[in-house]
Amino acid sequence: MTLRPERPATIRQVAERVGTSIATVSYVLNGKDRAMRKELREAVWTAARDLGYVGNAAARALKGMQRGLIAVLVPQFGNNFFTRICVEVEAVMRDAGSVVITGNSDEDPAQERSILERLIAQQIDGCIIAPALSRPENLELLARHGVPTVILERSIGADIPSTDFVGHDNFGAGLLATRQLIAAGHRRIAYAGWNSPIANIHDRIEGYRAALAEVDVVPDPAWVLIDDLTLAGGRQVGERLAGLDVTALVIGHHHELAKGILGELGRQGRRWPEDLSIVLIGTPEWRDLVRPSLACIERPEGEMGRRAAELLLKKVETPAHVAPALLLANTFLPGGSIAPPRVP
Repeated sequence: MTLRPERPATIRQVAERVGTSIATVSYVLNGKDRAMRKELREAVWTAARDLGYVGNAAARALKGMQRGLIAVLVPQFGNNFFTRICVEVEAVMRDAGSVVITGNSDEDPAQERSILERLIAQQIDGCIIAPALSRPENLELLARHGVPTVILERSIGADIPSTDFVGHDNFGAGLLATRQLIAAGHRRIAYAGWNSPIANIHDRIEGYRAALAEVDVVPDPAWVLIDDLTLAGGRQVGERLAGLDVTALVIGHHHELAKGILGELGRQGRRWPEDLSIVLIGTPEWRDLVRPSLACIERPEGEMGRRAAELLLKKVETPAHVAPALLLANTFLPGGSIAPPRVP
């Protein structure tokens, strides 16, 4: 009689023994568990020893992974908001035994579709995507091919099968930024933003308007300055600011638009906060290099990446799994760019 060798224990069995998720077990076994309770860590290690678990590629296949390939598709490689998210996604997926393929749609829906078609041909196990536009067509392509998907940051307002959503509170970002300026005594507050049809971009503007409504201020339409996310667009916004009777500004985007605005203010000889108080949505690397430093709304990029990756792992493991939309809160970072308005 020939004895069949026992099948090795899987990470799924360890998770079931402990009563937790595969992602949690992966964190513990790969030493990424510092934020977890001691009792949970000990339970995972005990279950792994008792079951004789040894991590390997076969275990990855048993939890739903066919090739160990996860795609992340973002619309702006040059935007460190997405870069920071990608770094965290890659860390989580590496711990789970997967390789991340990253693509850039460059805000072009046609390019996005071409990339998705190639990724699907590569038989990716799942996809995290920040859509180029708030339209469902390209996401429906993923759904038709049964690719588990997590939508990042940009809600499309449509029910797409096999998708979850992780974003941050864009309305809250505009609200929080404007409230900081109101608290300093400002009422004539401008907003600089991106000329885009994407829904979450407009949510920030609505947050700005809502904060002003709390103090019975209806903003002059000229106070809302919309342009391209470029240095040239920022310079044009700065030029238009010179003709406005405002004492403060919310800059809705922290990359090239913000640099163009600040550069133009400097060219005009205008200083912050003496001539104009400023709050910036986002945290650029150069924030502390300008003087005074800028007050900012910090968005939870790292947590967004981690939560998106964990949600996708659950969807790969259990395709029918549907999680509620996850909207994460922002944080205000004080800086030297806010002061009370000058008395004429």
